[in-house]
Amino acid sequence: MKRILAVLILLAMTITMFAACSKATPADDTKSPDSSAPSESPANEKVVLRTVSMFGGTDPSAADYQQLIKDFTNANPHITINDESATSDETWKARVTTDFSSGNDPDVVFFFTGADAKQLIDANKVVSLEEIRKEYPDYAKNISEAAMGFMQEFDGKHYAVPVRGFYEGLFCNTDLFEKYNVELPTDWEKFETAIKKFKEAGIVPIAVSFSDVPHYWIEHLILAEGGYEDHKLNPKDTYPESWAKGLSYFKTLKDMGAFPVDVNAIKNDIITNMFYDKQAAMILDGSWIVGGIKDPQTTTVLPVPPTPNGKKDPTDIIGGFSAGFYISRKAWDDPAKRDAAVKFVQHMTSNEAISMFAKVAGAPAADVPAPGGLTPVMEAGIKLGGQAKHIDMPIDSRLNKEAWTYLVSMIGSIADGQATPENVLTEVINKNK
Repeated sequence: MKRILAVLILLAMTITMFAACSKATPADDTKSPDSSAPSESPANEKVVLRTVSMFGGTDPSAADYQQLIKDFTNANPHITINDESATSDETWKARVTTDFSSGNDPDVVFFFTGADAKQLIDANKVVSLEEIRKEYPDYAKNISEAAMGFMQEFDGKHYAVPVRGFYEGLFCNTDLFEKYNVELPTDWEKFETAIKKFKEAGIVPIAVSFSDVPHYWIEHLILAEGGYEDHKLNPKDTYPESWAKGLSYFKTLKDMGAFPVDVNAIKNDIITNMFYDKQAAMILDGSWIVGGIKDPQTTTVLPVPPTPNGKKDPTDIIGGFSAGFYISRKAWDDPAKRDAAVKFVQHMTSNEAISMFAKVAGAPAADVPAPGGLTPVMEAGIKLGGQAKHIDMPIDSRLNKEAWTYLVSMIGSIADGQATPENVLTEVINKNK
């Protein structure tokens, strides 16, 4: 219960950081409150760090992240950063884990926690905060207790340092709803009515890609049908009936014409722009898309409504903290790189940097200023988090990698009626043991 209350407080802060000054610049590392431990490495020794993150491609923080790197190297001219950031998707996640398993370990990586991190932890590929703090006692001490609570792993330790949290919700182009005299989808009946009316008007009702990012609909349809109690399970022996029923709505919605005609092939960046450009009425996504919305005055975000017989509380959402900066064991055990890697993470997780990351999306992971100037969609995000009865992490934070990858790959087949949710979930259970 304490964890849920903490998340509610953090998510109520979520959008207050969206309008933070984009010119904020992290403090000089030598003066950072996180860098009090003395360096034992030779002064000004040339160091090259290889870094990997999801702050690339279309991520709204990509430009800020590159500016933070520039600021860091200006303050530390003896450190060179070879950054390999890219948009996060299943291919990107697979590349990161493959690099670690093949000995091509990055020195610092911004990556997911939970099931995605377990194989890295089991293989001793990343270093815990508990170990780092033995040498650098103030490492990540500015991060809030609530945010760090989400970083605790199966072994009771913490490995990743977060910068921002997230929420997921159904974003709506309110001007399209007004133009076509459609009510906002605050319940399932209105949701289906909106799909039918937009389909008839030649507007794509829901922008989504089954080829690379069907994730949000997987978890939200299961939540909408099974409610918080069923959604939070990690099925290993059997699956709740509500999971199969929830996934069956993929076919129901596709048969209604809810999705783009090429939903099984179209890519996520294309459908996101489709929503931004008012070619689609709705998109189910995370708080990170707020930074790219072209007309925030005519955009809002709502919880996905419960299905007709669903057990979901209408206010329940998915959110929390699910990623952070890791220092690899390879970098930590290299005397020439250890101090540089710590400095880099301290720089990227300073209060000033967190303000930059949180201004476009997500609850800040530290106590940072909260300026005003909120747009309607920002205010809707605050309401979304502040009114939620339950907040749960995404399903992929629990299912193992093989099971989740298989489930994602089968969504198109479920929607087309070529595979049943029951058969797919049976195989998910087999892979999740």
